[in-house]
Amino acid sequence: MKTLRQNLTAFLPAYFPIAYKLALVFTLLISSGMGLLGLFIVHNQSNILEQQVSESGNTVLRLMAEFSREPLLANDHLNLEIVVNSLAGEAGIMGAALYNENKELLVKKGAVPNDARIATALGHVVKLEWNEKGSSTSELDMVSFFRPVLFKDVTAGYVLITFDQRLRMLAQQETIRAVGGATLLLVVLGFFASFILGKRLTRPIHQLINAGRAISAGDYHVRLNDQRKDELGSLMQSMNEMTEGLLRKEQVEQTFSRYVSPQVAKAVLSNMNQVKLGGQHVEASVLFADIVGFTQLSEELHPEQVNSLLNEYFSIIAQAAHCYGGHIDKYMGDCAMLVFGVPENDPEHSFNAAACAITIQELIKLVNKQRAEQNLTQVRFSIGINSGMMLAGNMGAAERMDYTVVGDAVNTASRLAAASDAGDVLISDELNQLLQSQGIISARFKTLALKGKKVPLVTYRVLGVSENLQAMIDDALSVIVNSSRVAVST
Repeated sequence: MKTLRQNLTAFLPAYFPIAYKLALVFTLLISSGMGLLGLFIVHNQSNILEQQVSESGNTVLRLMAEFSREPLLANDHLNLEIVVNSLAGEAGIMGAALYNENKELLVKKGAVPNDARIATALGHVVKLEWNEKGSSTSELDMVSFFRPVLFKDVTAGYVLITFDQRLRMLAQQETIRAVGGATLLLVVLGFFASFILGKRLTRPIHQLINAGRAISAGDYHVRLNDQRKDELGSLMQSMNEMTEGLLRKEQVEQTFSRYVSPQVAKAVLSNMNQVKLGGQHVEASVLFADIVGFTQLSEELHPEQVNSLLNEYFSIIAQAAHCYGGHIDKYMGDCAMLVFGVPENDPEHSFNAAACAITIQELIKLVNKQRAEQNLTQVRFSIGINSGMMLAGNMGAAERMDYTVVGDAVNTASRLAAASDAGDVLISDELNQLLQSQGIISARFKTLALKGKKVPLVTYRVLGVSENLQAMIDDALSVIVNSSRVAVST
């Protein structure tokens, strides 16, 4: 059974349009209906013709019996021959015969059954169907009617009339041809009508399919404008409402991703049922980039100029963070806080943070050069980096929370940025030992007594990377420069 099903499945096409299915179904229904109707008509027509032949035979027999009664009683062969010859020449009558009371043939003309069949004929009126060879190789189908000739309840003899059944067969064949022709015509008309109807019915289905494919591809602006007052119209309206909802959802996600990093937005949106206060301890890196002398700068510039300046520099910093798998955790006035290794795990978070810091300082130089050529204000950044255990998660209140990282490692990174000189990148001693093994070049800066720390912190100034890793920094610079307004001058 399974092999048969597999063979049928392999034989059938993989895609069979509904229009063809409707045409096939309607064709089968019309064919079946007309076939049954044709059988009924042919059967009914055959019964009517057979009844007509029987009535005609009985009528002719009755007349023949009346005309031959006296000649049979008088044994008048001449009149008997006249009666037989006159009947045998009529249209449709193939033969006629007269028998005596012992069923012995007296007179005949034309086709009559053999004596054996006559001898076995019993009853008042007997119908005999038989055939014989004609002039050609075909057989002649005939029917004979046989009845006694009675005179005062005495059998004077028997009469027989033979009719040609070909007339009935021809009428039956004509009926079959007429029904067959009508069936074929209706099948052809039904096929084309159902095909056209199927095409018309499937047109909105194809529109729904195309709309579904467009939605799957991310195009939520597609709309179905076909106004239909049926089930397909309701389905189209539902599809439009669904697409409108998906478009609003996408717009909300895009807007949400502008207020938080794409990584955080992805993590939050993928687990919306688990959004709650709290977090977990993770190993990550934090980078603080602070504008040097921003207070004095903000006093000298118009607020709109300050806003434009911050947007330009922070845009460059965001692109650098993206190149190294980090994200902007928050902007705090003139300071940007970048996080690496959270929420997506990154084993190389320390190296990526340091490489990002070097890239940022190189980009700031390029931006400052461009702004200087335009007689615009330039700024410089001090950067501090630190790695270690920190708490990452949703902080704040149930009504207003923020995904961020907190902990001593984060505070240390902030203090390092505050202690760094303009254009420098400052790291701790522990982080320096880790980065030196990864190709980061640094030099001892100074020992700082940071607030809240009992032991002074030994700091190192990042100078760059080894020659083997410089190509990676150059590629990141090229990508950011090509996607922004920064003009690189060699």
